Amino acid sequence: MLAQRARPRLIPVLDVMNGHVVRARGGIRENYRPIACPFSGSREPTDVARAVQKLANANELYIADLDAITEKRAVSRATQNILNQCTVTTWLDAGIGRTDVLDFPEVAHLRPVVGFETCHTPEVLLETLIEPLRRPVAFSLDLKGGRLLGNWRAWKLKNDRDVMPLARRVIEMGVHAIIVLDLARVGTGTGTGTEPLLRAIRNEFPDIDLIAGGGVRTWADVDALGEAGATGVLVASALYDGTLTSPRPTS
Repeated sequence: MLAQRARPRLIPVLDVMNGHVVRARGGIRENYRPIACPFSGSREPTDVARAVQKLANANELYIADLDAITEKRAVSRATQNILNQCTVTTWLDAGIGRTDVLDFPEVAHLRPVVGFETCHTPEVLLETLIEPLRRPVAFSLDLKGGRLLGNWRAWKLKNDRDVMPLARRVIEMGVHAIIVLDLARVGTGTGTGTEPLLRAIRNEFPDIDLIAGGGVRTWADVDALGEAGATGVLVASALYDGTLTSPRPTS
């Protein structure tokens, strides 16, 4: 139960596309638009990053570099600027490929995220785990409507719902942090819908850093994810809309 666990930490999310932080919703990236950030006074990505970090009272950030993910190119300049100017622990999903990890910025606070969507073979994950700086790596179980979003056949899975065998395999390979993210829920405020999967992972792997996101709207959502076993919660729209504020209201 939640009373027996520490409350999950909030991790603000920055979706970076075309040099802007954009509002993500439902995983339909062609519809993403630059955010209007009422608490920042600036649309510069570094300013937005500082603002959401302060708003969430967070010691971490999560960046999805959508240009790098969708166009299979290097980390964008906007993302590089955030990494240079915001020195908190930063999880970065930039669409890992075979050589991409060697091109990642050499900053100590960067934590590579290998997403199933772009990690087409297990060998790509292995190469990331042995990169020269040996930075902690997270593996993202990318889902859309509860189904794996990626090349499940290359991982020798039975089908696109074979999520637990995938989680077991990447943990056996040396991953110490798992992200569970359903892109269909992103920006919807309808909850993540992944609590059963979180419970299954937590029950089997009690020591894993388990991060959840997509659809979080209120502190009740955060509590539900913590109760299911999450140690971290990704938040974006809830911060921009003001439905989730930190510190947590006492009444």
